[in-house]
Amino acid sequence: MLTLQLMVASVTIAAIIGIVGAWAGSSLQAGGIWSRRLAALFFAAMLTAAVIPMILHAAAWEATAGKFGWWMLTQTGSRTDETGVYGFFAGLFASAWIHGIVGAALVVIATWSGLNRVSPSLVAQSRLDYGPLGAFAKVHFPIAAPWWIAALVATAVIAATEMTVVDLYGYRTIADQFYLFFAMDPTIGSVMITCIVPLTIAAIFMVYALVSRRRLDVGRFRTIEETIDVEPLPAAGIAIAALAAICVMATVVAVPLTGLIIKSGQAVSVVGDNVVLRWSLSLMLTRLIDAPVVFASEYQWTAILGALTATVSVFVAWPVAAWTRTRSGALMFADAISIAMVCVPGPIVGLVVVYGFQLDFPIMRTLYQQTLLPTVVALMMRSVPVAYWVLRSGYRGVDQTIFDAASMEMGWLKRGWSIDRPLLVRPMIAAWIGTAVVSSGDVPAMLPVIPAGVSTVGVRLFGLLHSGARYQESSLAIIYVLAVVLIALACFRRNHR
Repeated sequence: MLTLQLMVASVTIAAIIGIVGAWAGSSLQAGGIWSRRLAALFFAAMLTAAVIPMILHAAAWEATAGKFGWWMLTQTGSRTDETGVYGFFAGLFASAWIHGIVGAALVVIATWSGLNRVSPSLVAQSRLDYGPLGAFAKVHFPIAAPWWIAALVATAVIAATEMTVVDLYGYRTIADQFYLFFAMDPTIGSVMITCIVPLTIAAIFMVYALVSRRRLDVGRFRTIEETIDVEPLPAAGIAIAALAAICVMATVVAVPLTGLIIKSGQAVSVVGDNVVLRWSLSLMLTRLIDAPVVFASEYQWTAILGALTATVSVFVAWPVAAWTRTRSGALMFADAISIAMVCVPGPIVGLVVVYGFQLDFPIMRTLYQQTLLPTVVALMMRSVPVAYWVLRSGYRGVDQTIFDAASMEMGWLKRGWSIDRPLLVRPMIAAWIGTAVVSSGDVPAMLPVIPAGVSTVGVRLFGLLHSGARYQESSLAIIYVLAVVLIALACFRRNHR
């Protein structure tokens, strides 16, 4: 029941914030040059929030509203309630809020992806018939239903399978219970109970997609109608959309990032019965400069594991995406398997990998004890589906006649290297970057199999944040967050051009 409550609360928060953001972003795209620039910035911010690992979202909100967050320290009278709980940001509220914020970013990106397929002539006609707001509610948003439904389903599945956030706030979902009490001595019943909720959701979603015959392809369909100029929205509508977009950006990105910045430069002292706060730019810069030195090992292992997992995942997903391109049955099976892989909770993935490498073969024990292979295998459970869907999208964006002509002159292996590879350079780069970011922050799958002496940023944060976010944790997180932000902005800017 706690798991279901978290799923419902997370989906509700994601839907409310995400739908408002999707309307605001799509409305800004219909404005002038400055409006479109704000829309580009807005969608870049949402893309950044969507790809940042969950543990970094937790670190940012813990620095903002957690046990030692700057909101709590500036409101010393409200740090404890009548039950003795330290602060309001705890339990279901904190867990659902963080999951909902990530889900809101997913909803905005997914809805935007769906709305980009709406014919410009249909956009113009619907606005004439219903007005800007009515057209979005009655035409644009229903057309994008497969995409935002998929985003809400993803939000629910992540809430049911992710245990780093709920463990941090003491909210015992099924995945967290398995991690705490059954990871060392699992039973068949515990594994089935832990997997049944997310896999059931995934099965229902696949049945819905099959019955409704709605294709969730993410390739952009270009038509001659794209040259049609859509009449811009009135100034009042653009102003309201801009205000809504700024509020959503502040909620999803600016506020938690500000929390990290404030905590990294904050000094706290107690004078008598009063808590005295002091923030210094020089202190923040000093701590940020020291962070790569103090946490050098964490950053190095994070980069190594992310790069290794991304490279292997792309090479595994590429032939699958190529082979299923013209085979509808195989495509549906690969889609279902990829969704099921994401739905298996991380602690169970790590546990299965541990048991596999404990088989009575000398080479298996050596690999388990002396290499990063078990960790990479566990991280591939979620990174391979990411690479698969990005490459699947890339194949959908290439004209089929190119592959047909190439197949007449060369074999599949030569065609894949000489034809497919040059055409899919950008999707491959996007898949590699996406899988590197996802795998580097997949703490639930990493915890059971990470070797002794190896610690990533996510693992270190998971251990440190249980006692609250202080300047060390904030400095550790902010360098990683800024790296992801710069990568996301660079990719979005290149694609936008």
